[in-house]
Amino acid sequence: MTPVPPAAPQRPDPEHVAAHDTAWLLVQIRWVAIASQFAATVYAAQVLGIDLPRGEMATVSALLVAFNLLTALSLRPKGPPVPDWVIAAQLGFDTLAGTVLLALSGGAQNPFTLLLLVPVMLAVSLCAPSRALPIYLLANACFWGLTLLPASSGRGGGAIFLAFILASTILSWFTLRLRANLAARAAAIEALRRERAEADQLVGLGLLASGMAHELGTPLTTLAVTLDDWADLGLPDEPARGAALSAMIAEVKRCREIVSRTLRAAGRERFEAAAEACAETEFRRLLALWSTTRDRPPVPLTIAPGTRARFLTEPMFEAAALNLLDNAEAAAPGTLSATLTVTAGEVVFTLTDRGPGFPAAVLDHPGAPFVSGSPEAGRGLGLFLTRNALARLGGRMELANSDRGAVIRITLPRLDRDGDLA
Repeated sequence: MTPVPPAAPQRPDPEHVAAHDTAWLLVQIRWVAIASQFAATVYAAQVLGIDLPRGEMATVSALLVAFNLLTALSLRPKGPPVPDWVIAAQLGFDTLAGTVLLALSGGAQNPFTLLLLVPVMLAVSLCAPSRALPIYLLANACFWGLTLLPASSGRGGGAIFLAFILASTILSWFTLRLRANLAARAAAIEALRRERAEADQLVGLGLLASGMAHELGTPLTTLAVTLDDWADLGLPDEPARGAALSAMIAEVKRCREIVSRTLRAAGRERFEAAAEACAETEFRRLLALWSTTRDRPPVPLTIAPGTRARFLTEPMFEAAALNLLDNAEAAAPGTLSATLTVTAGEVVFTLTDRGPGFPAAVLDHPGAPFVSGSPEAGRGLGLFLTRNALARLGGRMELANSDRGAVIRITLPRLDRDGDLA
């Protein structure tokens, strides 16, 4: 039997991780609150000399410690996510425990009553509004109960209660609006990310289509010329007709190979990630591939020292390079030459020809769509698609004219920047 390959490790669910982190954050906040409450109690009793029911307060604190320990032990990294109602229940317990401690230490006159706002803010920030509403109501009810204690009577308890309601309401409303704004921003960012991914796919498909169009040009021209001659002059004699048919069949097979190779490249672009490549090896391969698939003479390549440096490439970079070579060959046939150099941080590939150079419109707007020196309609997408394909790899394209013709410079970031240039 063929052994079954082991399953790939599953990536953790981001929502599960976020829920676990939220529950763990509450445990940490509760430890800080318990430590702060203990320090405040010791300070009030020892330094300020306030008589507090230490036994009752110690009992409540012990319950909080036990509750937090149980909560921490129940949090397992691979366990089920903590639902909102559990978070809200924990915050409700914190609110009740805090209220009891405040009731034992001065009621509404205790300056630490403002800490009852903390569970409300945490509930509004971490839970759904329907789960946070009971915590909001509970905190206000507990504060109202504190104002009814004998220690708080006759000292403006009503005004203090009104201030607490206003503070909890305003802070809750502001937090809810902030959450809504952040959610809308996150949705907008996700939409932009999807649009960018779709644009990248369209750029890749455009480069493949452009390259296929250049490759199909030669065999289709051969077929068209042969058929036009037959239409104008009639069918040739049998020996010549058989040879012409064999040549036409070969050109049709070539067209099929070009289409099949383009489809394979499209699938490879979808399923392959970017990979490292040696600069000298990769550019030699690209020039040889272009010369072979286009039936063109080899492009002379001048290589500077240090071209063993590595850079990041992907299938669409191949399509972009072939597209540039196609455009340069169409502008100045048989005059192409290339240079490969490496600096401390970049790989630079320069392609030159001995043609008329770029028009001013192309130099003023390099890589802009439908800006071309060709009078044919629909031209001018090649440089635009190439520029976007290079941008995916962190590279750039520069266009210029020299006294001998056009110059195209491709610059890509080098991966081994600290390597030896020699």
